[in-house]
Amino acid sequence: MQDNRDNHPLDLSYLKEMAGHDPEFMIEVFEIFIEQTPFYMAELENALSIKDWKKVADFAHKIKPTFAYIGRGDVKDFVDYIETSSKSEENLDLIPKKVITLQLLLDKIYLQIDGAIKELRP
Repeated sequence: MQDNRDNHPLDLSYLKEMAGHDPEFMIEVFEIFIEQTPFYMAELENALSIKDWKKVADFAHKIKPTFAYIGRGDVKDFVDYIETSSKSEENLDLIPKKVITLQLLLDKIYLQIDGAIKELRP
């Protein structure tokens, strides 16, 4: 299954506006994302493994806004689906596949962020 999010570029307009075009601040936001996201994903996957839907929703909620900061609003919407479905306990059979897709998207996003950091560094 080809996901159109695979090659979706980072849209840094929001981050640039928020950072006032400060490259060091932007790099710091990227580094925090890279550092914290694996923790949230591990917690989300752990909650999923024990079918604790409230915790799945909670961790999806925590990770969701970070995608807007790094310019991947499309993934923010994707995570919103995981959060909403978990919270309402609807479409639960789809959530494990969505979480796997999210992890694959994150692998691509980490590469995009590495490229953006290289462009921002003098």
